[in-house]
Amino acid sequence: MIDTMGIIFSSNNETNLGELEVIRSVAALPFAGRYRLIDFVLSGMVNSGIINVGVTTDYNYRSLLDHLGSGKPWDLARKKYGLFILPPFAENLAKYDDKRMGMILGALHYLKRSQQKYVVVADCNNVCNIRFEEVVEQHKQTGADLTIVYQDVDDNRFGLYLDIEDGRPTGFVTRRDNKPRVHRIAGYYVFTKDLLVNILERCQALGKNDIAKDLLADYVANHNVGLYKFDKYLTTVRDIDSYYRASMDLLNADVRKQLFVADDTIFTKIKDKVPTRYLTNAVVKNSMIADGCVIDGTVENCILFRGVTVEKGANLKNCIIMQDTVISANARLSCAILDKNCVICKGKELVGQPEFPIVVGKRRTI
Repeated sequence: MIDTMGIIFSSNNETNLGELEVIRSVAALPFAGRYRLIDFVLSGMVNSGIINVGVTTDYNYRSLLDHLGSGKPWDLARKKYGLFILPPFAENLAKYDDKRMGMILGALHYLKRSQQKYVVVADCNNVCNIRFEEVVEQHKQTGADLTIVYQDVDDNRFGLYLDIEDGRPTGFVTRRDNKPRVHRIAGYYVFTKDLLVNILERCQALGKNDIAKDLLADYVANHNVGLYKFDKYLTTVRDIDSYYRASMDLLNADVRKQLFVADDTIFTKIKDKVPTRYLTNAVVKNSMIADGCVIDGTVENCILFRGVTVEKGANLKNCIIMQDTVISANARLSCAILDKNCVICKGKELVGQPEFPIVVGKRRTI
């Protein structure tokens, strides 16, 4: 789609990931053993033929820059167009009710100088395998000024929800009480670029600073808004609980097929490591194990990232263990999330609950 560009928000106001978000932006959060959250939306754009992609940044984006590099794994290292990292705008983002408004206003120059007619604007914290080509095609056919991707869900605790009448949106709310099924905005939008630029400039001039209350509300009130229902697997990472549940979903074969065995590949930064070594005492059940690990203990219902060491007698159950972490002999972990480069000493125990997993920050020794 040479006539379509993309903008990805590297963070937003809806996330609260505690220790996992202190040292990195949400877009760079490790997921599924070898990926980062941004890989899913970025791969969706690339698989749809979008070759001009800007990634807005907010805070702690060094690890994001390291992961994205020149964009080569996504075939975005190009002489014309390609991957663009958009640094934080000069103004303080804290003044915006929704920092995504500040980030997209900071990208106005990038929008203006790009030659594409349409722009896909996307949050980074969804886990799904979506083909934006279908959304853009519907946007063109209906002549809409904005097309919103939504899904019908049972969870009405978090997010932005649509009021829909006769197939058209009539408004937005932040919570839907007493409704078993709601229309939740997925955080993916297709805009006609020139109109978007005009509305953003008006918002900037009037001091409007909220994506939903100002930008989207303007479209619903004054312009043609279309809807695209996404009915495949999609989950949003907002907090520790949702990150843990999304990770545990990967142990379901049907979910893995929808994400990784679909027609479109999820690309990520390539790291060549030796295969995982399973030693004499290794017992592994229903787990995702990345390359470069050394396992001599028991691992059940876990996700292990690259280079994890599980020593003899260690017992892991329902855990997420990130890169280069060492679980020493006879340690016992249950329902825990360990960031990179942690060390759990010999015989230590960390026991959480599925609803309240224990989180250990990067480079901690316990």
